[in-house]
Amino acid sequence: MLLSTSAARASEPGVAPFTLAYSFSGSGIPFSINAERTLRPVGNGQWEMQIRARNMLGEIRETTRFNWAGQCLPQSVYYGNYRRGFGREREAALVLDQRNDLATLTRNGEFSREFEIGARTTDILSQTLALQCLLQRGESGTTTLDVASERRREPMAYRRLGEERVRTAAGRFNAVKLERVRDDDSGRRTLLWFAPELDYTLVRMIQDNGDDEYELELKRR
Repeated sequence: MLLSTSAARASEPGVAPFTLAYSFSGSGIPFSINAERTLRPVGNGQWEMQIRARNMLGEIRETTRFNWAGQCLPQSVYYGNYRRGFGREREAALVLDQRNDLATLTRNGEFSREFEIGARTTDILSQTLALQCLLQRGESGTTTLDVASERRREPMAYRRLGEERVRTAAGRFNAVKLERVRDDDSGRRTLLWFAPELDYTLVRMIQDNGDDEYELELKRR
């Protein structure tokens, strides 16, 4: 489903470039923060997506760089996570060496860990693009992605819950609702809404970790 043997198809972008405004809110954040989510080509067949939220108190930035390696597969080469606020600064960088099937994580410039990856490995940020691309192409069942994060590489499965009317600052949309499949006792939940009328753009996402919850909502397009 995710790979194509056609070189022509592999060179095509799975999702068109975009620049979108979101609001970001969550536990420990007294008010919502404006965030920008962008996707753009950066040359040599590589693409970059970034989510950046900042205000006078700090900044949150996540960045991924990848190649569209076949139909709907963002094959990651880099994932970065930067946090600054309340006098503290943290930066993590995950370099994915597809040639040697190895991911290397550094934190604040110092080595942290290594683990194996595969030809279908994407990263924790790029997976939303893979889901959007698959929905554009009519995928309606459970989808499993091979995902690398700062912690490890693991399969992440998403099931379609149906359609739901969603209200956002950018308007109301009939959206396809997806949920990450987790163990029944995990105590965590991830929900995503993609709007077909916006080419299946992500319009809302909720990450509930049990102790805290974060939400990303489309604000302007």
